[in-house]
Amino acid sequence: MWEIIKGFIDGLRPEPRLSVSQWADKCRVLSTISTAEPGVWRTSRTPYLREIMDKLGVSDSVQEVIVMKGAQVGLTEAGNNWIGYTIEVSPCPFLAVQPTKDMAERNSKIRIQPMIEAAPTLAAKIKPARSRDSGNTILKKEFPGGILVMTGANSASGLRSMPARNVFLDEVDAYPLDLDGEGSPIDLAKARTRTFPKKKIFIISTPTIEGQSIIEAQFLETDQRYYFVPCPHCGGMQVLRFGQLRYKPGKYDNVTYECEHCTEQIQERFKTKMLAAGQWIATAPEKANYYKVGYHISSMYSPYGWYSWANAAEDYEKCKTDIPKLKTFVNTVLGETWKEEGDAPDWELVYNKRESYAQNTVSNDVAFLTAGVDVQKDRIELEVVGWGKGKQSWSVDYRVLLGNTSGENAPVWQQLAEVLNETWEREDGALLGIRIMAVDSGYNTSEVYAFCRKYDPSRVVPTKGQEAQSIMVSTPRAVDISRKGKAINGIKVRHVGISIIKSELYGWLRLQRHEDGTYPNGYCHFPQYDAHYFKGLTAEKLELKKIRGFDKYMWVKKYERNEPLDCRVYARAAANMMGMDNWNEQQWKKILLSVQNFSKKKITIVDPEINPITKKKKRSSFWD
Repeated sequence: MWEIIKGFIDGLRPEPRLSVSQWADKCRVLSTISTAEPGVWRTSRTPYLREIMDKLGVSDSVQEVIVMKGAQVGLTEAGNNWIGYTIEVSPCPFLAVQPTKDMAERNSKIRIQPMIEAAPTLAAKIKPARSRDSGNTILKKEFPGGILVMTGANSASGLRSMPARNVFLDEVDAYPLDLDGEGSPIDLAKARTRTFPKKKIFIISTPTIEGQSIIEAQFLETDQRYYFVPCPHCGGMQVLRFGQLRYKPGKYDNVTYECEHCTEQIQERFKTKMLAAGQWIATAPEKANYYKVGYHISSMYSPYGWYSWANAAEDYEKCKTDIPKLKTFVNTVLGETWKEEGDAPDWELVYNKRESYAQNTVSNDVAFLTAGVDVQKDRIELEVVGWGKGKQSWSVDYRVLLGNTSGENAPVWQQLAEVLNETWEREDGALLGIRIMAVDSGYNTSEVYAFCRKYDPSRVVPTKGQEAQSIMVSTPRAVDISRKGKAINGIKVRHVGISIIKSELYGWLRLQRHEDGTYPNGYCHFPQYDAHYFKGLTAEKLELKKIRGFDKYMWVKKYERNEPLDCRVYARAAANMMGMDNWNEQQWKKILLSVQNFSKKKITIVDPEINPITKKKKRSSFWD
């Protein structure tokens, strides 16, 4: 009789509430589509994620969890675990936001849908997409007691379409600062949670530029928790930092970590035990907030067998002299913001480094030419730049084409077309044409698009500068601009990260010739231009401004005419489009040898891969 009563009482007792990490260990199965380690999820593999995930559970009072991170540490999967936990354990309206709608769709197909299909408990709650009225689409998953809506931060309608108790904001540094004049996408998403007293907001991202990074600003408002791990030799607790790695450049088979307490060398095989014994410690306890916590984690913590210390050392050595690649390393491996070098070199120093080569002549070291074009109301300014091994550059000519730029048939546009058809003779006789012309579309946009659409999109590219962009050049983006009632189709614009290019350029302009007469990588060569050009080339500096209550670095003019700087920025972007930043030693040799071989035949070189043209145009120079 007692057994019957006990069974009845046990049946009335509610099941214990699972934490997010407990649910993941019990139910989550990783798909071969979304991970290199498919199978049952184990939080013990990434123990630093346990506290972060559990703060997202319904039993914890924290409402906002902020994580500034490096790559390959599992944070996105932690967010997906939270989604699965919500569907099964704590159903409610859930909003998941990716930087763009396309990324949201891709994430749904590659991560969310495979997670649902691999977990029987989740699959049982969401009807198959093929069934009628299933409520299961790519961007919407209905389940008993709730709904998961996935959208992009570039969609205002997607961010204001529903109330949500849980909000997951992934890679927020790629979000636009202002969405269609309605404000920050983060603020719009947070507004969806106002009616829920037990709301949860999870914000994660790799950072970008200091003073412009969204995740950095969010993290600095928290108690700033770091994961401290013990030294296996002395037990001293410490944060893993790249600067403590010890290795010989070029030899990465024995990379060790030097303990900051006892200076003993730690082999990476100890990392698993170190991570298991680690703990999160707030480094800014004075900012502690009962409802908001912040975490920082770098790729140095990536589990043994994922991204190793040897990988980090090798990647650093490959990029330490390449500013764009070094910036990516700092952002994605160290999980830290990149500080732009915004002080322009004195124009006189660059002016005094001018060389004696004639304008419109090309060194034998030049492999290809690009052009950067800046459009103004009454003129078009452009620079033709030659690029060689080690990213050395030679200014071939700077032109000012006078004329009203309004109207696609304005004569000045024909002048620009004639420049595009010109060729320049190298010292060895090879004739080089402009491989890529990058045209700024910030002014008279319709006229720029009309000009660019006349040419192959791989040769003439409309561009648009973006200060906060973390990459040098974006992938092509389709535009649809209506002009005089007619849609302009078939045009794709590339966004250019002007801040990173300007910082790189200013670093290059400070370089000096070696004592043996050779030049360092990135050195910029100039003919006898006048002072006006060099003042314009160094016309801007990076200054800290207060924007919407946040500190933000912005480029401001210290000299009114900055067109030479803009033209050089877009010529550099065009070189990136060529793939120059990814060429290795062998590729440079192959390209230069190809040009040398063609020079013997007097054939014009337009494309390093090689695409010859045959006509040479008469040239003139504004600076003459």
